[in-house]
Amino acid sequence: MAALDLLFPQRCAGCAGELAPGTGDVPLCRRCRRSVYAARRRPGGHCGRCGAAVLPEQDTPCLGCRERELAFLSHEALFDYRGLPQEILQELKFSNRTGLAAWFAGLLARRIRAGYADAVVVPVPARLRRIRRYGYDGVDLLARHLQHTHRLPVQRLLRRRRGRQQKGLGFAARSDNLKGRIRLLQPVSRPVLLIDDVYTTGATANECAALLTSSGAPWVRALTLMQD
Repeated sequence: MAALDLLFPQRCAGCAGELAPGTGDVPLCRRCRRSVYAARRRPGGHCGRCGAAVLPEQDTPCLGCRERELAFLSHEALFDYRGLPQEILQELKFSNRTGLAAWFAGLLARRIRAGYADAVVVPVPARLRRIRRYGYDGVDLLARHLQHTHRLPVQRLLRRRRGRQQKGLGFAARSDNLKGRIRLLQPVSRPVLLIDDVYTTGATANECAALLTSSGAPWVRALTLMQD
């Protein structure tokens, strides 16, 4: 493997620089790892319900959360969906840089142990068309690492049927589009932590949470890598 690294050096998913031999399976140089880690969201300045940015003088939950009923108690994102974190996540989602899932899962695992240790982790299911197009589901890769590397309780309780793409739709349109598209595979009686890669309007998390709470989950919270 060391000889192959010398002949065909890997490129960092962040800066495209050559990775030093022995860097490991995660295609990120140390500088980009530090830069992404430094871009994490800090406490405060976000709605306590949906995670949207709010001004210091604004109330929480935000106006958007007060105007609609949400089935999940809270959502938290590790990063904003912009800059270097966004670029690296896109490498995972669209460019087959699946080794990035291990690093992102490590960040999620630390947050889960610190704030959601009593919950079972449930990944948000991807559209079948997306899985067929790219050959993998990035969120399921995160779930695998959480389960097998970090020994966290993971249950795949949801499945997604065919449906049109959500991109460009608002909360109400996405909610209508999702009706009947996500199926609960079995009931759950434990608190649930939904995980996903990107939180946009909250419609998908809301639909999943409604199914899980109706089946017996005491509460559902959501944790994502990034929020758009």
